[in-house]
Order: sequence, then structure tokens, then C-alpha cells
Amino acid sequence: MKNLIITCSDAKFGDFTIMHWLQSLKANADLSRTEIVILDYGLSAAQLERLSREPVRVVPCVRDGHVISIRLRDMAAFLRKNRYGQVLAVDGGDIIFQAGIDELFSINPGEFRVVCEDFNVPFEKFFTRNFFRPEDVRKIRSELKGRPMVNAGVIAGPYKKFLALCTECDALLVDKSSFGPDQVAVNYVLYRAGFVDVGARFNFVCTTCETPFMIKGGVFCLSDGRPISIVHNAGYSVWFRPVDNFGFGPGHNRIKPLTYLAVRLATKAMHVAFRVFSPAGARH
Repeated sequence: MKNLIITCSDAKFGDFTIMHWLQSLKANADLSRTEIVILDYGLSAAQLERLSREPVRVVPCVRDGHVISIRLRDMAAFLRKNRYGQVLAVDGGDIIFQAGIDELFSINPGEFRVVCEDFNVPFEKFFTRNFFRPEDVRKIRSELKGRPMVNAGVIAGPYKKFLALCTECDALLVDKSSFGPDQVAVNYVLYRAGFVDVGARFNFVCTTCETPFMIKGGVFCLSDGRPISIVHNAGYSVWFRPVDNFGFGPGHNRIKPLTYLAVRLATKAMHVAFRVFSPAGARH
């Protein structure tokens, strides 16, 4: 049975998804037994024409909320009609692949595989009110208190569990209009379901990962020179993303020193405050 790699995009991020996300994926994954699906939330005619020449399946979707939240609904709808062995969901607008990722389909195949952030931030306190039912807010905050945040930009799991994850997260979110609460829903379900943390090389978030890295010839590498498999230039907007000209290939990827330091210091400050006032440890 084939595996699935699924992402989503609109016209704003379409060029990056095609030229960097997709091209880097093709260079670093064995796609002979894997289907690539892009949920379409408003790709341009030119972008769709380019994708028609690529080994991808484009699925038109209705954009009636924030893409990051409504994609959970649409992934669930797609999975109900299409069965796979393993599913890998990856953000399309701020991620590149640099080394083999096929291991993500084979390690602990019966469990979710994700990466936890090194800096713990009480994110559930910022993104629960008004986005969830009051009774769910209480359960979510209790479940996530003191636990590190799973970054929802890269999630791998077996088909049935992944379908259940998307279905429950969609049902939990009563307001899908904003960025942020989807991460809370995903963390809540994952901590209840259980998961394996596969390590930062499979979702290297530049500003929150404590692992030392360097950029050599446009490639993010560990201190021993090995390329990092999946790099995530995360941030709510371009102003908070620490890497300039982020992308796949020579000439890309330069750290923005001030942005990198400012975001990292702010995140680390929240992390320290979080540990002082929420001493409970992580359990997974």
C-alpha cells in the first residue's frame, strides 16, 4: 500500500511550495511508493499549470477559514476516500527537505512520529479562549500543563490514527478563523494518543532548537557537517522568520541576526518563566 505526503498551499505560498518544498522533497525522498497531495486553497492558474507537470495530486478545497485550521477538516475528508499505509503531513510554505526522509515512514510505524520544541511555552493559554468549547478548554489546559509543545509542522502516523487525529481536531475547533489554535488541538490529541519524538533533524525549527547548526553553501548542517533532514523556518509572518531567502539550492538561506536573536531571546524568556511557574514535567 502506498504512503502519503500531504501539504496545503494558496497563491501566496504557491511558488515556494512548487520551487522549494516540492523540488527538495523530490530530491530527498523515494517517491516510488508514495503519493504527494497538495490541498489547493487558491493556487493561481500559472501555479496549477506548473503542478500539472509534476508528480503530485492537487485537491481543490473551500477556503472558509484559516488554512492551517481548515486543512485538518479537509485532510480528514480526503483520507476517508483514500486509504494509505502511512501519512506524513508537512507544512508547505516554510519547510525544505535536505536529506533522506524515508525513515519517517518506517520507524515506529504503529505510532505518531513528531518533534517536540526545545523551548517550552504555555501556548495553550494563548489559543484556547473562544476557539474551543468551555468544557474542552478545561480538559485541554489540564492535559497540556507542563508539557513541551509538539510542533505540528511535521506529523507522521499510520493511516487510521492519522484520520482519527484530523477528525477529532476538526471537531474540537469551533472557530477556525485564526492562526494558532490548531496547534493546541493537535497537541491535545497527540498527548492523549501517545507519540514518539523522532528528534530535531526531522523538524528543525531554527529559533527554538537548542542543537547547534551552521549553514554551508545554503545547506543547514549539524556541527559534524551532516545535512539536517527537514528544516522549518517557522514564524507567524515573514518578519518573525529568522532565515532570509529561505529555500532549496545554492544561494539560499542566510540568517537574519537581529530577527534570530530577538525571537530566540523572547521564546527563551517565556520558556524560563514557564518552567518557574509550571514545574510539572513532560510525559509522553
